[in-house]
Amino acid sequence: MTNRQNEAFSRVHIDSRLKDVGWNLSDGQSVRYEYTLPDGTRADYVLCDRHGRAMAVIEAKRAATNLQEAATQGRKYAEQLDSVPYIFLANSKEILFWDFQNEAYPHDVDGFFKQTDLERRIASRKLRVDPLSKPIDKKIVERDYQKDCIDVLCKEINAGRRKMLVEMATGTGKTRMSIAFIKRLFEANAVTRVLFLVDRITLAKQTEDAFNDHLSDYPCYVLRSLTLAQPRQKLLLHRLRHH
Repeated sequence: MTNRQNEAFSRVHIDSRLKDVGWNLSDGQSVRYEYTLPDGTRADYVLCDRHGRAMAVIEAKRAATNLQEAATQGRKYAEQLDSVPYIFLANSKEILFWDFQNEAYPHDVDGFFKQTDLERRIASRKLRVDPLSKPIDKKIVERDYQKDCIDVLCKEINAGRRKMLVEMATGTGKTRMSIAFIKRLFEANAVTRVLFLVDRITLAKQTEDAFNDHLSDYPCYVLRSLTLAQPRQKLLLHRLRHH
């Protein structure tokens, strides 16, 4: 298969994945193909809101291409579309997503986002502020090392880092520090929901009580799933959403 045929196959796959999440490919407004940019180059796809305003670009590549290497090209296209903050890099095998103004690197996603999901993300961006500008709730955490840790995490988020690991000894206040950190992110409109994972039912109850005590304005739900491979092990998720 030639490179052109390979890329064409990727585009067929991309079209199918867009349809799967409800994108209208034929209305001439939601999805624009081979969109000509100011410098004369063409973006493979531009995803628009219901009013035809650009929200994201898709850079389509053949299956053999390392999608991370296409990030620079995708960013070049997005930057020419004034207010477009999102980039998808895709082929017939995988999809990467990049909020290039807030994240250091693209990351894997299961599929393209729905039009309404992108609209929600765009709206949230307009309200977002620097988390460091929001005070840490001293009623939740009092120790200096807890507050210092939250500040460091926020600085790393501002630098575009998505994955971080904090190690603390038993009894040092990890849960309360997490709650104060989450509250700060909500108040900065940096997140709209959070997953908090624990590995035991007893911990789930304790954590739920802690969240309800300190974040009563943010509803907390406990989700339980039983895996077939490990019938005795339960994965417990706490989800908070700001209404």
